[in-house]
Amino acid sequence: MLVLVEWNDAYSESTSWISTEDIDAEPMRTVSVGFLLEDAKPHHVVIAQSSNAAECYDSVLCIPVAMVTRLAVISESALRPPSPQSVG
Repeated sequence: MLVLVEWNDAYSESTSWISTEDIDAEPMRTVSVGFLLEDAKPHHVVIAQSSNAAECYDSVLCIPVAMVTRLAVISESALRPPSPQSVG
């Protein structure tokens, strides 16, 4: 199942010393798309960029559930190439 995950990422605010006034108050909103690997890791949404016939996965991303703000299934119809009649 192909999904879109919106989540607040953890990140480093700077590479040197800064004051609290210089810290960005907004979360680092991130959007990722991939194949959902259900039950792969407890308390995480796990997605993969690629899969193969041997059921192996590439570029696996494990996002803690507490960081996820939205999870949406991408419909299969959205993945189909356009029909020849709809192409200009």
